[in-house]
Amino acid sequence: MNYLDEIIKQVKPRSPRPYKGGIELRGIDLDGIKYEIENLIKENNWPVEIFEVDVRLKSISIRLVA
Repeated sequence: MNYLDEIIKQVKPRSPRPYKGGIELRGIDLDGIKYEIENLIKENNWPVEIFEVDVRLKSISIRLVA
């Protein structure tokens, strides 16, 4: 299972793109989506982390935890 793809399907960002070894999700509601991503990670025990949030770009970056 590709955890990052599952998160992208749930969140539906405008433009996901590769970023620093993970995926940057742009064009989203930061507060609501960050909470939703955190819940998906915790509930499913997925090895994924949020490693960067950029308010200016309205983006959240996620990657697999090594």
